[in-house]
Amino acid sequence: MTDLSVCGVNCPTDCRAFGSECAGCNALEGKVSWADFMEKTHCPIYSCVQERGIASCAECGQAPCKVWIDTHNPDASDEEFQADLDNRLKNLAQRREQKHG
Repeated sequence: MTDLSVCGVNCPTDCRAFGSECAGCNALEGKVSWADFMEKTHCPIYSCVQERGIASCAECGQAPCKVWIDTHNPDASDEEFQADLDNRLKNLAQRREQKHG
């Protein structure tokens, strides 16, 4: 899962913008285009991980936290957002298992 972002998004399979307008969260070091919509230069989740000095939200143990909730895509329904959260948490759990397995 080398293309797994810090928040558990598998960029090639989970992100519509990957490959066209986005090279991936890690490759862009969190400077994703949609951050502009939040009046930020970087993804708030990526920034949080960097500020904490950890590799991903898998190390934090608080996901989904307020930062995650605040990045809810307004175009996504609550059901779609919950499915996205569940998928990201599953990906982070797999990452944790690979590291400690």
